[in-house]
Amino acid sequence: MLKKKMKKFFAFAMALVMTMSVMLSCMSVSAFAVTQSEIDALKSQKSQLASQKNSLQSTINSLQGQQNDQIALKNALDEKNAITVKQILNLNEQIELHTQLIEQKTEEVDEAQKVADEQLEKYKVRVRAMEESGRYNYFEVLFGASSIGEFLSLIDDIGDIMRSDKELEDAYRQSVKELKAVKAEYEQAKADMEDSKTELEALKAQQEKDIAEATAVIASLQGDISSNSSLLSELSEQEKQLNADIQKKVDELNKQQQQNNNNGNSGGSTVGTGSLVWPSYCTYITSRQGPRIHPVTGEYKNHGGTDIGASYGSAIYAADSGTVVRSSDGWNGGWGNYVMIDHGNGMQTLYAHMSSRAVSVGQSVSRGQTIGYVGSTGMSTGPHLHFEMYINGSRIDPQTRYPGVSFTYSASA
Repeated sequence: MLKKKMKKFFAFAMALVMTMSVMLSCMSVSAFAVTQSEIDALKSQKSQLASQKNSLQSTINSLQGQQNDQIALKNALDEKNAITVKQILNLNEQIELHTQLIEQKTEEVDEAQKVADEQLEKYKVRVRAMEESGRYNYFEVLFGASSIGEFLSLIDDIGDIMRSDKELEDAYRQSVKELKAVKAEYEQAKADMEDSKTELEALKAQQEKDIAEATAVIASLQGDISSNSSLLSELSEQEKQLNADIQKKVDELNKQQQQNNNNGNSGGSTVGTGSLVWPSYCTYITSRQGPRIHPVTGEYKNHGGTDIGASYGSAIYAADSGTVVRSSDGWNGGWGNYVMIDHGNGMQTLYAHMSSRAVSVGQSVSRGQTIGYVGSTGMSTGPHLHFEMYINGSRIDPQTRYPGVSFTYSASA
């Protein structure tokens, strides 16, 4: 009897162990819930991140090249302006020197004019005196001379005196004339120099304006370089984290597959219904999937999903039932706050730029369930829902899976 009871207890214990083993196995598989599609999606995200980094680095290199050109321009302007300043200083010295020379010549002209005037006055006095004494009366000279020889001699004396006085006056007046000519030359030279100085000062003002503009451009470019460098550093950190996530998912998938092989089952991920609902109340499309000019970077590149112009804070719905495989806040390669759902059968959907998320990784969601709210996080210029769809790891145009939905489009879509 006891032996029979022991057999029953042993059988129950074995059944309990097997049941617990199956439960633990299911729990383990559910905890990992990793698919190759999820890893492929992460790798695709990593590829996009690398493309963004390359684009940013090209932008930084271009900005640095522009900045180097502006620095070279500013250096040239600085050197040219320094030469202009020296020219102005030299002209100031020459103008000051010519001002002194003009003052000196003015004094010399005044003095020479004074001497000439005095000589003229002496000449006039002499003539008046000679007239008053009768020495200029040729008739008196004629009748006063004792001989013709004496008469001629007296006439010569008078002529000599007159010529001497006249020559002396002419010499003085010539001196005044020459001094005035020299003074005029100095004044003309000074005027020319002042004109040159005016031109140089105008040139200096323009150069200083150009230098200020070049300095402002250099500072602006430095700000752009710093901003892009910070963004590049952030993307590098995102890439580093993404690499770690990919490796973690690969390890989890390997472990999951190993457990599945050991336990003879394939896990417990939620599988979609196959009947999709549009993820928003809004059917207004602001940007289709495919090549376009990026609204932020200005680059012509492929747009990985469809942008839906929903209002800020409006609900985002799960396109179908499935398991949340990614749910993250932050930059996330430009997606911002986003959620990714695995619907099974090789299908995954991604919802980006959320203002906030309503689900977490590992959570099962139902078709049409609210999984987050529309925002403008990440690389976005305004509130909208960025919606992507993957089939076996490859992106497809989500709109092709909604033949019964009527869409409207923006002019730039």
